Amino acid sequence: MPDFFLDGNPGTNGLVGSNGRSGQPGQAGTVGHYDWLSGLNPGDGFPGGDGLPGSSGTDGQGGEYGGSIVVEVSDFIVGINVFARGGVGGNGGGGGTGGGGGNGGAGGIVPNNLAWPHGNGGLGGNGAQGGNGGQGGLGGNGGNITIVAKKITVGTVHGNSQGGRGGLGGAAGIGGAFGPGGLGNNVGPNGSPGPNGSTGSNGPNGMDGAINIVERP
Repeated sequence: MPDFFLDGNPGTNGLVGSNGRSGQPGQAGTVGHYDWLSGLNPGDGFPGGDGLPGSSGTDGQGGEYGGSIVVEVSDFIVGINVFARGGVGGNGGGGGTGGGGGNGGAGGIVPNNLAWPHGNGGLGGNGAQGGNGGQGGLGGNGGNITIVAKKITVGTVHGNSQGGRGGLGGAAGIGGAFGPGGLGNNVGPNGSPGPNGSTGSNGPNGMDGAINIVERP
């Protein structure tokens, strides 16, 4: 007798999250002025903008169920193989990378007297959090296999209706890099790096189907 292949199709994987946009660089400090009568000190650089967080990956789709089948023969069964396994769940998409912090603005200068101390550099922007990984999809359930015959005395029956494995969770997105401090009389402090996102959880496995062999009069 022929073999039967009724396995469920695997689930579609989730999509990777988009990367966050980097922060804008800080503006330079205001320009100073110097003459013999008076002077105006240059301003400090402005802080760099913070990065935007990465978006989360989408969840994997569930695997399809294995097909169910009833095989009926009149007298005996010879070498039947029936595969009705559940499809594997789709993997979760990875989280997007967080945007990096913008550079701190440079300290202002005095154009007509470059020996005059510059303004201090601005603070670097903070990196943003990476996106979370998507959840793995549910594995498909195995199908039900039923063999019916008047006499089951010859040959073998191999049935496989195992539930599909759950999809893997998506990887955590990497946090954005810190923005460096701006140049100036004193270099501005760096921003802080962004934290990584969370790894998605694995999807649960599907349930095994039933295999029944029935001898009828």
